[in-house]
Amino acid sequence: MPKNIKPTYIDLFAGIGGFRVGMDHAGFQHLYSNDWDKYASQTYEAWYGPENHSCKSIWDAIAEKEIPDHDILCGGFPCQPFSNAGKRLGFQDNRQGNLFFAIKDIVEAKRPKVVFLENVRTLKGHDTGNTFKTINDAFEELDYHETHEVISAKFWVPQNRVRIFMVYLDKNIFTEEDKANFQAELTKLKDGNNKKVKAFSSIMEAKPDKSFQIPQGTWDSLQRHRTRHREAGRGFGYRLIEDYSQPTNTLSARYAKDGAEILIKQPYWRRPRKITLNEAKKLMGFNNKYASLYGHKSRAGFPVGISSNTQSYKQFGNAVVPQLVHEIGDLIQKYM
Repeated sequence: MPKNIKPTYIDLFAGIGGFRVGMDHAGFQHLYSNDWDKYASQTYEAWYGPENHSCKSIWDAIAEKEIPDHDILCGGFPCQPFSNAGKRLGFQDNRQGNLFFAIKDIVEAKRPKVVFLENVRTLKGHDTGNTFKTINDAFEELDYHETHEVISAKFWVPQNRVRIFMVYLDKNIFTEEDKANFQAELTKLKDGNNKKVKAFSSIMEAKPDKSFQIPQGTWDSLQRHRTRHREAGRGFGYRLIEDYSQPTNTLSARYAKDGAEILIKQPYWRRPRKITLNEAKKLMGFNNKYASLYGHKSRAGFPVGISSNTQSYKQFGNAVVPQLVHEIGDLIQKYM
């Protein structure tokens, strides 16, 4: 592709724009985005503007033929049907499990050069590997090379957020050698490509508001819960961050419930606390460098008056880390 022409992309299941931010910074031209969650869409439109963003069902968007031609299809299709945090119903989840097939329909109709997808790492082993095989078989039928890697974001943000990234390359454009070389470079990202692991201390607030300290009743309940699981030989329970030089665990969409997956140890006379909204923003990579591209001003990165604390945590927990998208986007640019 000529260097003076930006490859175009669409952003499906866009959430608050992790793909949008990363792909824009990698030099691609945004054409269209879609998410049916009204609160995430409100945030998205407040951050990036309402132009070319749709808040309708992806199936309605397909039926109404509003999706434009594009070079790259990006999508973090809903992970709950495949996640350990959900019921793991996979394709049998009537609400979200079949949304991958919307992507397949769009790819079949529009023939993008590249399809760039993200999901939870457990997708690969879901249903003893049959789910992942179904996805790859679908792209094989459409004549796309398959590449993928399971990568932790801990080299880009101070969070051990492990996700599977799948990049499918049109066989009519990319050779077997392109596929092999792309896969080799994608695999290098698994070890950070010479980057150092990020420390939580790099984004930790010195004087967090006392409201983020968890209530005594919640703390007692979490300790009882962990004791029960340990006695039963299971590893579930809260995760207390005591070593600030390490990354945190994964921030999930349910974080506002009790903060169990990331609790920050405080001085002995205080109970542990949740991460603040500003820390959550930075854990997910929505820092000032990335936000400045769009010039928005907001409370902890969220538009004032739109998102509650619960919604803020949920939207961050559902997001894709922009820095890692940017890194893979740069790799895609290299082969365009």
